Amino acid sequence: MFEHVGHANLPLYAQCLFGAVKEGGLVMNHGITARHTDGRPVGRGAGEFIDRYVFPNGELPHVAMISAHISEAGLEIVDVESLRPHYARTLEHWSARLESRLGEAARIVPEHTLRIWRLYLAGCAYGFAKGWINLHQILAVKPFADGKTGLPLTREDIYR
Repeated sequence: MFEHVGHANLPLYAQCLFGAVKEGGLVMNHGITARHTDGRPVGRGAGEFIDRYVFPNGELPHVAMISAHISEAGLEIVDVESLRPHYARTLEHWSARLESRLGEAARIVPEHTLRIWRLYLAGCAYGFAKGWINLHQILAVKPFADGKTGLPLTREDIYR
């Protein structure tokens, strides 16, 4: 989700997350993130292609930027996980499934739309596999007024 919000809107987004959960409640959010903290573009023309044809006005923040806004909004980060290798594999499967059903897809969408999504899925699978982009999942809690979270001491208990 982070990638659809835009850097300028991340503080408001984090405040909305804070406001949407009760004290002791958990927020699980994941999104595509940038590899570099300086916000440099991903690959040659990849960002422009995605911005024009797939996700207009999307921006890839670094996980540190997301984490800072979530913390500043008042949520306490409990866990952060990179799902990059998993997402590379997911995209590879999506791409392969689309390729295996091209005829069916061509009857549903215009040819140029099909070309865009074929390129997008294959290109993103490659980008994730190469480490050019990442996918991070962040788990945060809204602490009680006394600072307690009500959470168990280990992750094992959280993910049961």
